[in-house]
Amino acid sequence: MNNILNLYDIELKRIYKWYLALLSILLVGNIGTVARHIRNIIIRVASDTKSKESLSLMRLQQAKKYLYETHILNIYESTILLLGLAVLICLVYALIIWYRDFVGKNKTGYTLFMLPNNKFNVYIAKAITIVVMIFGVMLMQMLFWGVDILILKTVTNVPMKEIFGLANNMNGVIRNLTLIQPYLIDFIMINIIGVILAVLVIFTAVMIQKSFKIKTLGIALGIVYVFASIIIFARIGAATPFSDKNLMGHIIYFIGLFVVSVGLSYTLLNKKVYI
Repeated sequence: MNNILNLYDIELKRIYKWYLALLSILLVGNIGTVARHIRNIIIRVASDTKSKESLSLMRLQQAKKYLYETHILNIYESTILLLGLAVLICLVYALIIWYRDFVGKNKTGYTLFMLPNNKFNVYIAKAITIVVMIFGVMLMQMLFWGVDILILKTVTNVPMKEIFGLANNMNGVIRNLTLIQPYLIDFIMINIIGVILAVLVIFTAVMIQKSFKIKTLGIALGIVYVFASIIIFARIGAATPFSDKNLMGHIIYFIGLFVVSVGLSYTLLNKKVYI
């Protein structure tokens, strides 16, 4: 356990600067999105009322009407897109950290290839790093939504409770749009277990790719593994996620995917991986 924590600390020191930059960009993106929609509402209200454009127009009932009818949902969609891009960057980094160590000469790479007993510890430490990064991005986005609502509350003078109530009424729409699920079972299966499995599948694809001296063959098989994992999940019933009828099917599939990914990675990492 100490070895894993030490390796995790090494990874954390490598990434914290650009990770903070990623979170900062996410915050700026949220504030910019809200500001853009406030600007659009002001322009519409000014045009309707033949008034001069000013922030005070946001306190008019007409501005609140526009906000409730379209802009709240549009703000949510835009910030979900930002969140998706941030998560995608973290998953891409999951690929980069392996190739950095396979190609570069650094402490983690030395540990991976020169100390056989610690190879899988490196795998675990890297997996923990990426999972924590993604969880952190999702947590910060939930906090940033609070910032977005606070900004809207300030400029419109609408109680935050009312804005939260509007969001709750959109749960049916949100469930189909969001990366952060509004219902507990969906949140556990997608945002917790799903994130962990996504990272493990990517790691396993890297192990498959690096297990063949013929690079194109390894790349092809790694891609096949990723797409096969996604397609099987979709066929189980992703269109109606985690209903009473297919919840057990998802659980069985998730357990199987976890066992296969970890088992295959462990075997390849210790016996087949080529630098």
